Amino acid sequence: MNTKLNPISMKRENKKLILRYLIEKGQSSRMEIVRETKLAQSAIWRIMGELTSEGLVEERGVTTGKRRKPVIYGPTRSFITSVIYNVEVLETLVAVGFLDGSWRLIERFPTPTDFESFRERVKMSFEKIVANRSVREDITKVVFSLPGMVNYERKFLIYAPNLKWKNIDFQRAFEDLKMEVFVENDANLSLLAEQFFSKDMKKSKVAFFLYFGEGIGGAISVDGNIVRGKNSAAGEIGHVILDGDNSEIERLLSVSGLINKVQSWVGTGENTIGEKFQQLKRLWFLGQKDVKEILEDYLHHVAIVLRNIVYFLNPDVIVLGGLINDIYETFGPYIRRELETITEKEILAGVVIRDSIFKEVPPSLVGGNVLVIEHFLKTL
Repeated sequence: MNTKLNPISMKRENKKLILRYLIEKGQSSRMEIVRETKLAQSAIWRIMGELTSEGLVEERGVTTGKRRKPVIYGPTRSFITSVIYNVEVLETLVAVGFLDGSWRLIERFPTPTDFESFRERVKMSFEKIVANRSVREDITKVVFSLPGMVNYERKFLIYAPNLKWKNIDFQRAFEDLKMEVFVENDANLSLLAEQFFSKDMKKSKVAFFLYFGEGIGGAISVDGNIVRGKNSAAGEIGHVILDGDNSEIERLLSVSGLINKVQSWVGTGENTIGEKFQQLKRLWFLGQKDVKEILEDYLHHVAIVLRNIVYFLNPDVIVLGGLINDIYETFGPYIRRELETITEKEILAGVVIRDSIFKEVPPSLVGGNVLVIEHFLKTL
């Protein structure tokens, strides 16, 4: 058996290693890369030269200090890696992503109720973006984050019940964009974003993302890989029934459903779900009796769902997030008390439960850009 390493393959893997390190770290000098990757200095110098000439890495300046100042390098921002459409029932956020993992929100628009109107709205948006941004035909992709069951390999939406969209081939529907299209479930993308940027996720063997939106979704990761299942339904915890026909988890944990129950207190204005949730929090802290009862019932069901996740998967990490990214930060002590009364202490030991690290935007939007970066690194 020939155990010799192919020099070309070895160089490609080293190139991926260096570029991934720079994307995750942000920026570094060549000597820092030598120390972190343990690769030979000559290999680092050569590969950094290639990455720079290929327009993937750029000089960011020099280090400070009295001695000779090494040059600092980072992933380039000279082109966009992704155009992201983060689709929710009420609103679609549009963003562009860059090779350094960063993103920029471009616009938002009400999500049309019919798919054809949505398609036309996306085309208008996309034309404006590519007219004003540099793209790389070999790298840049269009990503749709969707609240439903998606066949990622086929770029196919199976069913998004809250949108009432079904059986849609996104690559064909958006072939006029003349760019490769990626389609993924919003919870899967959120989990992908956390894995890319969070240390505890990188170390975890099993992880779960509980996605709070107009509905409720979930995503599973085992050994760093998203588990999609035979029919792309793995992690779809919203459709699990707790007790009887009217106790589907999506009905119990939908943030929209919660807001509707307290509508007379938070108002029916044009505010987003996130803004209404902040009003709900203020009423909770003020001790508004009716709101408190409704919210505590909701949090009790959150604890029940977390218990089921813990017993079923026994994950290292459970992350809560989506349209609302501070549920555990605000209500963690209450949820934890509820959880500990219905769960064996030994089963909960060591399980990390926390909010998403992304606060200003849905984590699925960040995950859309991560999806493209990961694809590029695999095919580099």
